[in-house]
Amino acid sequence: MKALRLILLVCLVIAAMAPAIRAEDASLAKARESAKIAGYSLSKVQRWLHEVALKKIEPDTGLYHPDGNFNYQDAWADCYPFLCWAAWATDLEALNGPVRGALHAEIKHCAKDYFKDPKNAYGGSEYVKDGLIAIVEVTGKDEWFDRMKAIEDEIWSNPAIDTPYGKIPSTNIEINGEQIQALARLYAMSGQEKYLKWAERLADYYLLPGDFAPTRLRDHGCEILGGLGLLLGVESEHNPAKAKIYLPLMKKMLDTVIAKGTNEDGIMYNRLGNPKSGLSDGWGYDYVAYLCYDMVAGKPVYREHMQKTLRNLSKPLYKDFPWEGRSIDGFADSIEGGIYILNRLSVPEGLAWVDREVAANVAYSSQPLATAKLWGTMKLQSNGVRTVIMHALMHTRGLIARPWRQGMTLGACETDDGLAIVMKAREDWSGKLVFDKPRHRMYMGFKKDWPRMNTLPEWFTVEPEKRYTVKNVADGSKKTCTGKQLCDGLPMELAAGKEMLLLVTDD
Repeated sequence: MKALRLILLVCLVIAAMAPAIRAEDASLAKARESAKIAGYSLSKVQRWLHEVALKKIEPDTGLYHPDGNFNYQDAWADCYPFLCWAAWATDLEALNGPVRGALHAEIKHCAKDYFKDPKNAYGGSEYVKDGLIAIVEVTGKDEWFDRMKAIEDEIWSNPAIDTPYGKIPSTNIEINGEQIQALARLYAMSGQEKYLKWAERLADYYLLPGDFAPTRLRDHGCEILGGLGLLLGVESEHNPAKAKIYLPLMKKMLDTVIAKGTNEDGIMYNRLGNPKSGLSDGWGYDYVAYLCYDMVAGKPVYREHMQKTLRNLSKPLYKDFPWEGRSIDGFADSIEGGIYILNRLSVPEGLAWVDREVAANVAYSSQPLATAKLWGTMKLQSNGVRTVIMHALMHTRGLIARPWRQGMTLGACETDDGLAIVMKAREDWSGKLVFDKPRHRMYMGFKKDWPRMNTLPEWFTVEPEKRYTVKNVADGSKKTCTGKQLCDGLPMELAAGKEMLLLVTDD
């Protein structure tokens, strides 16, 4: 009888544990699939870095010449930042060597007070918003931040255009959208009030008349929506009275864009009120402002609309849709914007669309890795590299293996109480598994993780002072680490061809 009771007790314990075991197995299976996706992409990006991009740094000047020309609006705005991202993700020695050296060369090359001249404001604004911001989002207050700050100070040193709200440097909506995005970040990072005042001057110029809505909803126009959305978030933290003024004006603008600027699936047209203008590859960039609005409003005003839009991506129309005549840039921009939204709204149909479109139209992952054709370095191709990196880190949940080696795989998936991780290497490997930190707070100075353009989204982050348990699934061994230790890098050793399975939970 005692034996029977013992057997029944064991059965009950196993039955109670079964759901947790099944959930754990499902998370590891998803992580394993993600590892294949991210492993291929990061290895291909590393090949591109060494076989293509680094060779475009001139040995005599140190300048990065991705298309044979030196200009700020293309080479340094759209190409250089993703050289930096590629090195940051796959080779820190390259980042802190020739890639950082290219920044030094650019500064040396630039004429004194170059960006004070209004005719150079566009190139400077592009370099700051598309280039330096993207770098600063992953490096924090490093030399790229100093360069960003110096250029902005020059642009705003003598603004020549009078408005009822104060002088501004331009009436170009693209420049001003970029400026709001840059100034909101500079204020949060530096605490200097001048940056917030300049950003408010631009926002007042557009919003306070009461009837503003951008007519161009794709690149070279959509920047203003993301800028105003981010500024609204920053104002809600630092100047709530101003946020209260902006909130209804933002809603009027956002409602107008939905009513006059989207098709029945919620995808933006290229131009407001003009269905014949085609569909905008910047649709996801536009929705960043809607995410910010909901966070500030404290209620899901636009959430259902955005979720429906993401579900609609499963329609046949959006399979290989030619956003820009099948240019890689059109696919890359549309996917990038989609990832920004999916980072906040995890809609399965949208996630499946992103995976399919990246594989077919940006990463070209059906090609064997060792012989796969690599991207070029001109800006449209560089934007493709950007999106591949972003998508790969979505599948690692922000984790990076350092040093990266060709043929490695790394993937992760959230569990009910932490993260499941799968790693493998073709050859014996020794290094560190680096976890992401809350960069929005520690680097950017934001109290909340405001949705924003030109960033690598955060997925799974660890808090420096918290403690975490890391379990090796194979042998059951466990170790306790602080978040800081995980951010600095968890020492790891992989035997050739042997899969490592880890479960990370709050201690």
